[in-house]
Formats: sequence, C-alpha cells, structure tokens
Amino acid sequence: MVKKIFLYTILTAIGIITFIGGLFIFNGLVLADNEKPVSGITSHPPTFENMNSKEIRIMSYNIAKGFIHKGGIKFIDKKTAEKRFNDIAEVIIKENPDIVFLSEAVFECTPCPVNQIIFLAEKAGMHSWAFGENYNFGLPFYRIVGGNAVLSKLPIRTVANPSLSGRKPFYITTNNRRVLWCSLNIRGQDILAASVHNDSYNRANNLTQTKQLIDFKGNRAAVMAGDFNANPGEPSIEFIRNTGELKASFDGPPTFPSSRAKQKIDFIFVPQEWELISHKVIRTKLSDHYPILSVFRLGA
Repeated sequence: MVKKIFLYTILTAIGIITFIGGLFIFNGLVLADNEKPVSGITSHPPTFENMNSKEIRIMSYNIAKGFIHKGGIKFIDKKTAEKRFNDIAEVIIKENPDIVFLSEAVFECTPCPVNQIIFLAEKAGMHSWAFGENYNFGLPFYRIVGGNAVLSKLPIRTVANPSLSGRKPFYITTNNRRVLWCSLNIRGQDILAASVHNDSYNRANNLTQTKQLIDFKGNRAAVMAGDFNANPGEPSIEFIRNTGELKASFDGPPTFPSSRAKQKIDFIFVPQEWELISHKVIRTKLSDHYPILSVFRLGA
C-alpha cells in the first residue's frame, strides 16, 4: 500500500510538472506576440499637427521596469507601482515631449498589474502608443511581458519588431533583444521611429545589432532612440555617425548609472537635415538611467 501511494504521488507530481511545463511552452511559443508589435490610442487627441512651431521635442528613457521587481518572484504592489509611474509621468509632462522612446518597459505583469506603457501614455497626455515584445515569460495566467515602446502625440503606425543578432530562446529574459519600428507622419513626411535597447554585454554583437538597425532603415528618414549600450567613440556609435545620415548630441553629461553616472549610452538619432536646438540630461533617480531630451528644428 505504501509503495502504491508513493508511486501515485510521484506520477501525480510528474503530471503536474508536465502540465505546467506545457503551459509555459505554450505561452512562450504560441501566446507571445514575439515579432508582432502592438499599438493603441488613449483618451487624448493628437496635438502635434496643430502646433505652429517646426520644432519637435523627443525624449528617450530607459525606465528599468520601474524597479517593480524585488527579486525571485517578489514584486512591488500595484499601489506602489502606480505612485512610481505617476512620478515618471511627471518627469515626462514637465519636459513636454512630442515623442517618447521607452526601453525596459513592462506591458504585462500579473503580480504587479500595471501596464506601464498605457499608464504613462494616458498620464503624460500622449495620443498613441506602440509596444514591441522582447520577452514573454511565465504562464498564460501568470507572466511578465517586457520590451521597447514609443509614446506619441501623433498617431503611430507599427511597422515591425524584428529579432536582433544574438537572439536567445523565449525562456531567456536577460539581454534578449528586438527593436520596435514604427512610422510617424511628421509635417507630411513619413518618418521611421525605432525604440532601441542593444546588447548590454557583448560589444561585437552590439555592433552587429547596430548594423541591423541601419540596414533596416535603408535610405528612409528615421529617428532611432534608446539605450544603445555604447559610448561616443565606441564602434557602434561611430558606425552610425559615419553613415552621414543621422545626427545626435554626443556631448554633455553621462546618462548611466543614475547613482554615479559615468557612461553616455542613451541617444536620440534623427535625420541629418534636422537642426539640433538643445539637448539635456534630466537628473532623476526613478530609473538607473537618466532620461534625455533633444529639441530639433525640422529640415525641409
């Protein structure tokens, strides 16, 4: 009898583990959006097209998931998260950007149910948002989905969310990269917009990913912004500069880490014919990155 009970217990445990494992795989391979970007609009109308100025304000912000993860399976509660994202929204509102590029943003988190992208878009008065998944980890009813995003006062059309070099299996969440490509109509011109978060550890792969960005852009006008994980003078940034097609602010204070910033790895690249009016690094400890804001005068 004891042996039968033991065998039954073992078989039950195996069955439960198999069932949960099957759900995990089903979520990662079937339910995940993977390379399909998603988008939506908020309660706010589009506003940028009604402005007389030919200037455009662009922000890039690695929000580090809002520091919602406390380790293991522990997360901060919803109320604390909403307070934190209200604070992040206030940073955005104060700078009044027309477009915001977010990296390390969480679209879904069961234990801390705040959609960071939609929350920030609504609070900051943006008209539309787009999200590209880097990872979808967990079960259909208990998971975390994170990646890159774009918030805009203009309507957004999603284009692609392709995997970048070094892409790992779906169950790897660390340093597993895609790039979100969207399209914005700015003063009658279709502009590609890429929200970027390149390889954090491997410089050679970082350069390969950067080359993929430029290849995808082709000869189209584009804005590429985000956490490039490369400093001015390093191969990835120099590769972009040497195309002669894009410009950015390469001077100014470092952006990472916010506790003792010493690296300038966050950039906003725009078409070469746009004029850079101003650039600032915003000192705040709401993330491990400082957000940056560049103001440009649009070219012909």
